[in-house]
Amino acid sequence: MRKRKNNNVNSTFDAQKMLLSDATPFSVQEAYKTLRTNVTFSLPGSGCKCIGITSAQRSDGKSSVSANLAISLAQINKRVVLIDCDLRLPTIAQKFNIRSAPGLSNWLSGDIAEIPLTHLEDKNIDILPAGNVPPDSTTLISSQEILRLIKRLKESYDYIIFDFPPITIVSDAALLSGVIDGYLVVIRHEKSEYQMISETIRQLQFADAKIIGFVYNGLNVNKKYYKKGSYYKSGYYKSGYYK
Repeated sequence: MRKRKNNNVNSTFDAQKMLLSDATPFSVQEAYKTLRTNVTFSLPGSGCKCIGITSAQRSDGKSSVSANLAISLAQINKRVVLIDCDLRLPTIAQKFNIRSAPGLSNWLSGDIAEIPLTHLEDKNIDILPAGNVPPDSTTLISSQEILRLIKRLKESYDYIIFDFPPITIVSDAALLSGVIDGYLVVIRHEKSEYQMISETIRQLQFADAKIIGFVYNGLNVNKKYYKKGSYYKSGYYKSGYYK
């Protein structure tokens, strides 16, 4: 596997704001530590764990949750690779200010021989971007090649984080239920509709997928709630911080 080092330090302000760093508000850092702890306890045992992250609708914040969960796991010295499996509307490369291609789609389609991983020294994670938008992403995601890819990556990592598209829009997330150890469903405050959430759960259950939890995103956590501790218990994320 060939890893490209990301030497571009001219990240945009928005990208820096979305990703966990020393400048991230303490409450947000703690929320991700809580999420990280819950995920690790939900998936006990040795060996590499595959975590799929999806949502009911677009703009619920699933990609930011995927990115920051990967960063948080790396902070406790876990070997982590983040894969952008949203081949129709990928955002991971933009968030980290790296090249989007070549990526997953290019490797799956046989255009390149080596897995095009980008290593981020400052975050201590590897990223496999989505690559060029293919004409039929579902065919690529359901191919035997992606199973071969996962098998190879499992030899080198403790966690593989998959950023999937919303499951009510396309079925890509459910297609890999046989190899995903657990799914997180991102729900956005005052945006996610009950019927869409219910359909998300139904589709994952139909695929015999293991749902390990829900991330409630976009709630404005004020000082009153924070003192009561509901922030930690629920794993809420500050309104406007994640998009």
